[in-house]
Amino acid sequence: MEKAAADRAPEHEYAQEYAPYTPGKTGQLVEETMSPEEYKRAQRVLRLKLDIQIVPICLLLYFLSFLDRTNIGQAKTFVDEDGNTMVSDLGMTGVHDYQIALTVLYPLYIAFEVPANIVLKKIGPQRWIPTLVVLWGIVSTLQGIVQDKHGLYINRIFLGLAEAGILPGIAVYLTYFYTPREIQLRQALFFTGASLSGAFSGLLAAAITHMHGIGNLAGWRWIFILEGIFTVVVGVICIFILPNSADRAWFLTHTERRIAVERLESHSDRFVPRAELANLGAPTGEGVRPNMDKRWLHDSLSTFVDPLSYLMCAMGFCSAIAVYSIAYFSPTIVKEINSYAPTHAMLMSCPPFAASFVYCTCIAFLSDYFRLRFVTAFPGMVIQLVGCAVVAGSNVGITRYGGVFLVTAGAFSVPPALFAWIANNNGTQYKRATTMALLIVFTNCAGLTSSWLFYDHEGPRYTRGMGVILAHSALGILLVFAVEAYILWERRQRAAGKRDHRVIELYNAGMTPHEIRNYLGDKHPEYMLEM
Repeated sequence: MEKAAADRAPEHEYAQEYAPYTPGKTGQLVEETMSPEEYKRAQRVLRLKLDIQIVPICLLLYFLSFLDRTNIGQAKTFVDEDGNTMVSDLGMTGVHDYQIALTVLYPLYIAFEVPANIVLKKIGPQRWIPTLVVLWGIVSTLQGIVQDKHGLYINRIFLGLAEAGILPGIAVYLTYFYTPREIQLRQALFFTGASLSGAFSGLLAAAITHMHGIGNLAGWRWIFILEGIFTVVVGVICIFILPNSADRAWFLTHTERRIAVERLESHSDRFVPRAELANLGAPTGEGVRPNMDKRWLHDSLSTFVDPLSYLMCAMGFCSAIAVYSIAYFSPTIVKEINSYAPTHAMLMSCPPFAASFVYCTCIAFLSDYFRLRFVTAFPGMVIQLVGCAVVAGSNVGITRYGGVFLVTAGAFSVPPALFAWIANNNGTQYKRATTMALLIVFTNCAGLTSSWLFYDHEGPRYTRGMGVILAHSALGILLVFAVEAYILWERRQRAAGKRDHRVIELYNAGMTPHEIRNYLGDKHPEYMLEM
């Protein structure tokens, strides 16, 4: 009965305009019914609507995710009038107690990232993403009422579990709306939620700690409580406004939904036809046709036999070492550089992240314009390396503070490039989702590592921590060139016909050219890997 009602044509003009669109149900493409100028104008309107509705939500969610995961760094710097701190209130008397609190977040965070993206594909982002937001918001709020270090450890274990799916989930979610040419700028804008989190966390913490004593709670507790409650509220709102995909976006008209789906389904900008594969003759009937019912498993597992996946994930690790180190320890580092008071240190840790936001947005625009991810990844690694060298090597406080600007800008510009690189060089949705999740696994392994790089007694130079970031920055530069070399080599192999056997075997087994493209994805010899 419900299905019959859903299948009926809308009875009035508004319902007709905003009726759900089912891909594949219409014969003629929208592009064929419009002039080129009209179609370009329609695409501009569509992109504008997506940019207004989708990107800000994703940015806000990642802002809250990063804020709730790293605000412990701001809470640690709070000191009340009696000299009490979070560390003393929770009895964190051991040398490594704070590092343990950072570390315990990661095991479940890392373990559940790949499964979380598979769940997202199965049940849809509309239900999955808001559920994660509400859960981690509740856990983050409870962080403000823990009574000892063991309670803090347990809380952060569950915080890692609840947040595991959000970063890889959003990275994949954006590919449901944007084409390869558009993706990095939007990935960068959502990832700048991390930069904005760093920029605003100090401001928020400095303001919130004025609530010290209200309800007999310390100022550092209010940081967790208020920021966690806000996250829960946002998660509940997202249940009602977050669309599953472009074809079900409530804010698009029926025609706009068709355009959104058709431009995502178009392979014209990813496949370069080759004459050798245009006329294969009649299928021989040899070979075994793949079981399409288990295609999701085939696509997911193909991530783990692709060398490009591991090269990009290793690059992500090298960048994330700096990302998490700066996020967790920038208030402490800035405080030690110029002996700032705790509240002043919170505020002075903000400008580097604000500058990073501007740089990441500009460099991502250029990367999308030229369709080259190298122009983001390579400069980012170099700037990160130079910044580390300045912080570690200079004796002048203001110069070292400038080095923090460079480290932050460079480090935060690389992950969006990797998200876009992976999105455009993985031709099937399940492989894309799995590879994105694997990248986040590697980056969070870096977060786990960074938890142990900075100790209070090593300030103000933090030679060991900065040395590790410096070494990984140099390795990251080498990995950028390794990725470029591999892609160039693979392109030449395909141009020489050394990958044609993949198509011929499936064609002879009875698959159509369209089915072969969809099945092989980026392994198709005509698929153009992006540099």
